[in-house]
Amino acid sequence: MATRNPRFLSDLTAFDLREGGFQTAVLPVGATEFHGDHLPFSTDTIAATAIAERLAQELDGALVLPSLAYGMSLHMMNWPWSLSLRPETLTRVVVDIAESLLAYGITRLLVVSAHDGNPPCIENAARELNDRHGMVVAIFGGWQGLSQRLLAGEWAIDQDHGGQSEMSMTLYAAPHLARPDLAFDLPQQQFDYPVEVRGSFSNVVPHGFSGTPTKGSAEEGAAIIEALAEHVGAFLKNLEANGWTNGSWMSGITIREGERDPRAKAGSRRPAAGSGEL
Repeated sequence: MATRNPRFLSDLTAFDLREGGFQTAVLPVGATEFHGDHLPFSTDTIAATAIAERLAQELDGALVLPSLAYGMSLHMMNWPWSLSLRPETLTRVVVDIAESLLAYGITRLLVVSAHDGNPPCIENAARELNDRHGMVVAIFGGWQGLSQRLLAGEWAIDQDHGGQSEMSMTLYAAPHLARPDLAFDLPQQQFDYPVEVRGSFSNVVPHGFSGTPTKGSAEEGAAIIEALAEHVGAFLKNLEANGWTNGSWMSGITIREGERDPRAKAGSRRPAAGSGEL
């Protein structure tokens, strides 16, 4: 029997929301696309949702929005039943969701993407939201590459599509949807090229997946989730403590007293302490 998740908007009533004190929204963005015979079309959405739920636990009053199960997957369209939004459509959807939140006074938004085609579209939305409304949007993506670095020497995390780490994440978060009995291994995809070349993914990975999905495990999936929670969660807590806005706390660079501030009106400067200037 399914249970209610107190951090998922889709599971809550209006009463729950009034009592919950939620002030931050977390939007998982996945995709619906081919991942071989061994993983479901919802693989990226499963990962985005699992990461979003765990990161929400690191924040005060964070609510996970219903997952967006469609992404920018135009490069995946050579495999039947892969579905895609156009880049501009995904951008508009994120903007529309964020503006809905703003209408209710929710100004803090974290977007969690688990598909490589999504981040440029999400970043465009974030830039527009900041320019139009002053809203600061935090974006997390690239979970495979980050977890590979965080868990180096402990787990052999890959960055393959439909490979070991995606099998591990699915076995951890939605084991009933994985088909490890149908998995077989291929060479790992190479990622160390100095230039990115954009075209159909089917030109690069003709099977629609790569890597070693037979080596995936729920234990590896759990290790990935916890490593991301610890590393990303620490940053998100700092972001929260600094009013959910970027600033000098991220760079350590400030305008010193008496120094001319190039961001201000021409000829103005920050007055020195005790100078009596206004």
